[in-house]
Amino acid sequence: MKKIAAALAVSAAAALCAANASASGDIIRYCDTSAFINNYPIPCYEINDYCGIYVKDLASYGFSVTFDAAASTVNITRDPNCTSITGIDGVTLPYQMPGAQYAVSGSTNIRVLLDGQETQSYWVDGYMMILLDNMTQYGEKYWDNDSKSLFLTIPDLPQREYAPLEKAKRTYTRVKTPSSMLDFSYYSQFPTEQHDWGFVRVEHDEPSLYDWEKSMVAKFDAYYMDHSKPRAIYLTFDEGYEAGYTPQILDILEKHGIPATFFVTGEYVRSSPELVRRMIDSGFSVGNHTLNHANLAQSSTETIIYEIEALSDKLKYDFGYDEMYYMRPPEGSFNEKTLAIAKDMGYNTILWSFAYYDYDESDQPSTEEAYDMMTRYMHDGAIYLLHAVSSANTNALEGFIQYAIENGYEFRSLDDLCNP
Repeated sequence: MKKIAAALAVSAAAALCAANASASGDIIRYCDTSAFINNYPIPCYEINDYCGIYVKDLASYGFSVTFDAAASTVNITRDPNCTSITGIDGVTLPYQMPGAQYAVSGSTNIRVLLDGQETQSYWVDGYMMILLDNMTQYGEKYWDNDSKSLFLTIPDLPQREYAPLEKAKRTYTRVKTPSSMLDFSYYSQFPTEQHDWGFVRVEHDEPSLYDWEKSMVAKFDAYYMDHSKPRAIYLTFDEGYEAGYTPQILDILEKHGIPATFFVTGEYVRSSPELVRRMIDSGFSVGNHTLNHANLAQSSTETIIYEIEALSDKLKYDFGYDEMYYMRPPEGSFNEKTLAIAKDMGYNTILWSFAYYDYDESDQPSTEEAYDMMTRYMHDGAIYLLHAVSSANTNALEGFIQYAIENGYEFRSLDDLCNP
């Protein structure tokens, strides 16, 4: 957080004089910065490169927090009777990628006062947030660049021994089922007619699908778009082999804090382990595109299960990654049996509502054509399938991201769709 360090040169008085009423439309982001009050960790988020905290949390750190309904103010004062800090248990760094969007501040007439003086505040899903940077009247503020930590030390309260925060792990409401616990004969009842995922694109709207496609997807907890979150977009990339563009794609996503899922094959994992490691370490989701990029609709029950499980096991053993919960059938070929097996193994099958002819390295559209396709068929809840071998996709990606954000869209993780 560049501004946190820079803000140390600014006096608390100047910061508070610059404070306004509750801001609206500011993006609150996950961050890899830690915040401490007397070495007790407090959950924090990035707000315009500063450290944002929830006002309600301050009650556990030696402050009195009250609400005056008549004046529409939240009043924060140092509790003179408080001689200890309890803090909040279990504070960790978020598992989400730093820079990924957490929320957008809304409008309210409620003001937040620090000992009677108004401070910049943010209304976030029914709660107020303020900047820890603006609380220097209570103690000394210190930014440690090595640990990326912001400390506020209040002199009349006890301190605890400092301990760095650990990064949280994703938690899910389901677990994967190993093949040893599946009844292979059960899947003989499901139709094996091959279906190839497709639709008619509609400009600035969701694609037109047959009713049977919609019902089949819903029956097996598969997804092709999100009907529950307006202005949401999900980016997914298919990775069958590396053509040299994935590093640039990762650079762009990391620069803008955009979550994404990369569907990898066994060959990709074997040939590009350093990129798979970067995806995992950077907080991206890695999805299952089968071990051998097999046509699952033409495969036996045993082969379907092996193709999915063997790739998942490889990620677990080679990278310690046991969070592969999304499966994309190669070539979009599937049937009821493949969907049923994937569901029973603990996977959501992820299809898409946007794709185009981008996968032939020798026949690439221009950057302008790629950008036009991405923006013209953008719609609420879209799941984008983009091939990472495409130079056009790579060159158009940053402009597309900026266009989508400027038009009110929010890029979200498949975790938000499948594990709300």
